[in-house]
Amino acid sequence: MQRFVAELSTPIDKTDFERSWYSNPTLGVEPKVDFLFLGQRVSVLVHSDTVAQWPSANFYRTFSAAVRRLNPVCNIRWL
Repeated sequence: MQRFVAELSTPIDKTDFERSWYSNPTLGVEPKVDFLFLGQRVSVLVHSDTVAQWPSANFYRTFSAAVRRLNPVCNIRWL
């Protein structure tokens, strides 16, 4: 299991974000990813095993692309 936390410069609707996230054709069903939005803070839980962890740089890039499709000027700070 992996956990990522990001703070967005502007709030984004969870439903809109998830639609943007799943519109990425390179993402498969696995690993399962859960998003928790609290204001401008987003907690992400990736259900992966220790052998098949999602490299953080790749995850950041995929997450950022989903945000940018919704708001191209939203800044993301990783905590």
